[in-house]
Amino acid sequence: MSDDFNLKTGVSKKKSELEAVDELYTAIYQEDIQLAAFFCSVDYDLPILEKALREKFAGIKLVGCTTAGELTGEGMLEGSLTGFSINSDQFIADHDVFDMEIIESDASAEKLLDLQQRVESNAGVAFQALSWVLINTSDSKVERVLGTVDRLFNSMPVVGGSPGGGDDFGPTYVYSNGCFQANSALIIYISTSLPFEVFKIDDFDELPRRVVLTEVDTARRIVTGIDGLPAEEGYLEAFGGLNKGESLGPEYYASHPLAAKVAGDLYVRAITPPIAHKGGVNGEGLQFFCAIEEGMVLSTVKIKGSLAHFKDKFSRLQATNGQANLVIACDCLYRKFDYRRQNVTADISKVMIDNNVQGFHGFGEQLGVMSVNQTFTGVYFGTKS
Repeated sequence: MSDDFNLKTGVSKKKSELEAVDELYTAIYQEDIQLAAFFCSVDYDLPILEKALREKFAGIKLVGCTTAGELTGEGMLEGSLTGFSINSDQFIADHDVFDMEIIESDASAEKLLDLQQRVESNAGVAFQALSWVLINTSDSKVERVLGTVDRLFNSMPVVGGSPGGGDDFGPTYVYSNGCFQANSALIIYISTSLPFEVFKIDDFDELPRRVVLTEVDTARRIVTGIDGLPAEEGYLEAFGGLNKGESLGPEYYASHPLAAKVAGDLYVRAITPPIAHKGGVNGEGLQFFCAIEEGMVLSTVKIKGSLAHFKDKFSRLQATNGQANLVIACDCLYRKFDYRRQNVTADISKVMIDNNVQGFHGFGEQLGVMSVNQTFTGVYFGTKS
């Protein structure tokens, strides 16, 4: 058996969908591809892009999603088409796509177990498995997907993210079987003999003030009451109100997060601007990206410097797992805003380039059974010792 791990990456900044797909295909095509993935800006005309991808990558099991920014071999980009392919005896992958409305059904369970069997039947003795998930929804079904995967796959490592729809919070899509699909979960089952580690990076310090969510529409993740006050009023009071020149919107939400504390760890519950195509708030409160419930206690937190923590985490990953063969990642859109605010975008990009990071900025991140926000989640595939 060969110990080669053949990774090909590519990125196209072409504005023409056909030219972009041609350029990506030329960069990442190789024989016997085990996994091919792409991440695309929503600036592209998606029906045209879909057709071009389906025709160019015919016969290749290609997965992908829309983004709010791309993580590429050239660092963080906007408006691009990026992707990678893997050919290796050390790596096996397959995937299936699931309708969010029936994810907990017997039929979905059967599909998941069949997916597992297809991969495990070809895995070597020294192989270990994980799931990479792309969950195309910003409602309460995310946790149902994670719970189903955890139950059927016996709590194996799970990592992933929710696709993005640009900085203006537009519709999002996963891509599987030659089509962009809404309201779907894409489950990629991977088995490998490479050392790997699923991980998260966040940059928060807890503040003394806590709030209670007193009126909540759990299904739509809309909060209309905080500490017995109208939601916006209670939220702003917790952070001391708006300063001169500030307004309530994505930049303010990104710099003033609320977080749930679970077993000593902070998990941000980010507020999103109204998302009309997801049953938005229409002025009736605050809409959250992540699961919330009435009576939930959330801590106010402050953002700390991203760069030093980011560098330190990748240094530790490298020390444990060897040089990175590949890191598949999802980084929250709000972290992109944080990088800009801290003027560290170029430095963060360099760390990503040095560690073969491929992925996207999205609208939510997943690790294990937890759905989180304002977090960088990923799987680090190292080198054999």
